[in-house]
Amino acid sequence: MHAAPRDVQDIAFAVPGQGLISLGVFDKAGKLVRTLHALDGEEAFRIGLNGYITQWDGCDDSGQKVPAGRYFVRGYLVGDVTVDGEAFHFNDWASSESFPVPRCIADFVLLPGGDVLLVGITASGQGLCGRYSNDKGFLWGRELPPPSTSGLLLAANDSDAVVFSSQGWHVFSLEDGSEQADAFLPPDAQPVSLAASGDRIYFSGGNGIQSVSIREGFPASGMPSPAVFDTLAASANNLAGSADGVVWLSVDGGEFVKIPVSASVKCLSFGEGRTFWLAGASMDPDSQPVVAQANFEGAILRALVPKSDDPRPAKVRASRSSDVFAVLEEGPGLQRFRMLSRNAEGGWNIEWERAIQDAPFFGFVDGNVSANAAATRQPASLRIRLEENPLTGDHQEILLQAECGLDGVRLATLDGLPIVNLSQRPDMRRVAIQRGPKPDSLRLLQGNEAAVEEFFIQGLSHITPLSAGTVEIEK
Repeated sequence: MHAAPRDVQDIAFAVPGQGLISLGVFDKAGKLVRTLHALDGEEAFRIGLNGYITQWDGCDDSGQKVPAGRYFVRGYLVGDVTVDGEAFHFNDWASSESFPVPRCIADFVLLPGGDVLLVGITASGQGLCGRYSNDKGFLWGRELPPPSTSGLLLAANDSDAVVFSSQGWHVFSLEDGSEQADAFLPPDAQPVSLAASGDRIYFSGGNGIQSVSIREGFPASGMPSPAVFDTLAASANNLAGSADGVVWLSVDGGEFVKIPVSASVKCLSFGEGRTFWLAGASMDPDSQPVVAQANFEGAILRALVPKSDDPRPAKVRASRSSDVFAVLEEGPGLQRFRMLSRNAEGGWNIEWERAIQDAPFFGFVDGNVSANAAATRQPASLRIRLEENPLTGDHQEILLQAECGLDGVRLATLDGLPIVNLSQRPDMRRVAIQRGPKPDSLRLLQGNEAAVEEFFIQGLSHITPLSAGTVEIEK
């Protein structure tokens, strides 16, 4: 027993092996009043004749002096415990913690070579612009200030990604995502839609169509338009836009002409040759959702009609050198992106696809990861039998729970001592655990509004209880 006045007191204890140490001070009711060490290594201690030495100043975790009485110092030595990231669930865009992950896609551009430039919103409400490769995942990603309800607008030429939001313009290099300080775009512009061709950016607003060179800046040139376009496309000297479902086309810089397309158009994109692709609904009484390719005269050349239970097409972007196109589709709790091409039989090949599924109540159901486990009780803690303590010869058990907070996600004892750190992500909103295939293993899920990540933790029996005796705090 250590008799401690109201000053710093040395506390010595034996260590039966190597590992990380969590050590706390508990009152006589068993409540943790001070965490002295949270998975610290040997360097955090002084080395004594028979083990490690630490100190306690008689204060609790808030810095207040504890009442007089007897306090118990105990904890755990965490040995060979391993943590492996197993998979991401419910968001196919998530493949690494190196880049922010979108919880929804707002717009995208199909780049030459097949990569996709996209803008979206992250789980924390930030804007996001990133370049994505089907083979390699995100090549780069840049967070943006939180956009307003007007959302994010995106356009791209051969070298630049241009983003507009309520916070203004951002121009990034397509190559590495670096922000381009030499870009000049009108600071007072309020575009409704964007498009790019060559070195020029086109935007539709209250003053018709304005265009400006990204590098040369002002003055912007303009041309009249029959409406403020909800969506805008640019290719060489051609412009196309849609408003209230109607398509307007300007060829070689000429006046806009109304195109008689047999569909109500929400989004359009120039395609190969003298064609454009559209996403919208048919003009028949059923307003059937449709993605279609039309020529400049408005004739439908080919169409993709979703099945009744498929998400509905919201945006389409097409290659200008092949028949490949990409479509963003939306349904209740689901956003799906698909890259498609025409096959020799006249059908559609899905080149690749990614989906984001809402999973606010994720968890384990019958041993499987489920997006909605609200009706299935998730264990609050799990009991692990520990190996024999070489100092005492005892076989003890430990109750572990999963915690998420601003300092990340971890496994901890019921009284709050950290045992295993899983991640330093401060944006996790929910965790779930399940016993693994071995008695000393666990499966853990951590997630926010964007994605759910699964971990496999094993070797939990390699945890040894530590006792550092008692401290008597005097009045």
